[in-house]
Amino acid sequence: MTEQKKDFEEKMGAAHEAEVDPDRRQMEEAILATIAKVGPDDPFSITFDKTYGEEMLAFSRPDLEAIARALWSLVCLNLTAADPALMRGKLQASGEGEKVHDAVLAGILDGSKAVDTSIARGYIEKLHILSKYDAAKATGHEYLNAIEKAKKEGKGVEGVVADLSKKVFNLAKEKKLLREYDPEVIAAYGFLDTLKERRTEGRDWLGLDCGFRYMNEVLNGLPEGVIILAGAPSCGKTTLAKQIADHVAQVEKVPVLFYSFEQSAEELRIKSLARLSHVDSRVIGKGRTNDETWKEVEKAAAHYIQGPGEYLTIVEADRNDTIEAIWAAALMAKRKAGGKPILLILDYLQIIPAGKDAPDAIREKINWNLSELRRLSRDLKSPVLVISSQNRETYKGNKQPTLASLKESGGMEYSADVVICLWRKKGKSESMETDRVRHDVTCPKTIRVEAYVLKNRNGHLTKVKLDFTPAWADFGEDGKGDLSYNEALG
Repeated sequence: MTEQKKDFEEKMGAAHEAEVDPDRRQMEEAILATIAKVGPDDPFSITFDKTYGEEMLAFSRPDLEAIARALWSLVCLNLTAADPALMRGKLQASGEGEKVHDAVLAGILDGSKAVDTSIARGYIEKLHILSKYDAAKATGHEYLNAIEKAKKEGKGVEGVVADLSKKVFNLAKEKKLLREYDPEVIAAYGFLDTLKERRTEGRDWLGLDCGFRYMNEVLNGLPEGVIILAGAPSCGKTTLAKQIADHVAQVEKVPVLFYSFEQSAEELRIKSLARLSHVDSRVIGKGRTNDETWKEVEKAAAHYIQGPGEYLTIVEADRNDTIEAIWAAALMAKRKAGGKPILLILDYLQIIPAGKDAPDAIREKINWNLSELRRLSRDLKSPVLVISSQNRETYKGNKQPTLASLKESGGMEYSADVVICLWRKKGKSESMETDRVRHDVTCPKTIRVEAYVLKNRNGHLTKVKLDFTPAWADFGEDGKGDLSYNEALG
């Protein structure tokens, strides 16, 4: 390289650096470095795939744009992106190898510029906003220049305004600011295909099979939408949700994501083993099983691992598992399922971390989370089962539950598609000994719990009678009864 050419390239490089906001460049490099570090199976890859693949994310430098395209193609193929040779091969194959210097590529792939995935998601949102701003700004400049030109040439501005309207419309469409909707002549055909598929499948209900016949009849299975499962402490909310999760995973063979913000994965697994083995969960947890009961636990474990275990994922959730993070993981699960409905379970609503855009007040934060979960359910076309706590006044007073019984209930009545409240009447009649016998051991105490369906977009209001055996973490059905609208409202 001649000195003159070297000097020219250095000046051009300095000029280019001056044109780009350093903060923006750092964000872009951090996004690419994070993608290269986390790999294709990380939920953050879904965020990058969705935003970059749908052209909602653009990079300010040609070399970073080339790296982004190469990374995206590897993510789509589920290949590791941190391999320099693989990246170079992709860049050369696309004809963009000369745009990227080895030092720039190495700086992104060595992991030093990678950030936490939640921070990287924030960077993507900021860059998306910046790209829309830049596009709008460019259109504005073009409009002003066109007006000046028309003024100098003595022409009217009507044509300029019409042209601007067209450009703004195209900009909104391109940057996903304007959604396009199909007319019914197109949309109805797709809907007819959906109905044909349902007819071919011949299912008894539309949603996923929850494992309880009466509940399936009332709810039409577990349908798309937000399903609230509420109740007082120790009435079996988490136990029932885990039993439903196991059944859906085993029978429907679709991904089930169980986010537990309270109980550990070990506690949830013990519930399943107790139900399948009919061995007291406390005995299993303490390691107090004898030889005979241990054999039953081993059989239950084999059934659990080979059955629901293949499709069920338990997440011991923490403050990093915001709605945005859950959304990304759920989208990845649905993609791996080939687009089939999945089941998402969150335990429980009042302690789910809110995203950065959520309000500070507790009630408004819960309503915001519910609204986001409803959007998520529609996006996934899948049920989202959310466990919720109940007002103390209701269960302290031993009152039958109503919609007003839900804790911080403001938005639940409107955002939820289904509201179920478990009620365990206190008193001498609350428990009943059964005559079920297993291995010469009488079944432990079974408690009558009634599931009040207080809101149901897919059917009528009712109450389903359940028999709950806490020691075995097991629920069974024992019929259903009618529930009036006034009873539900309280």
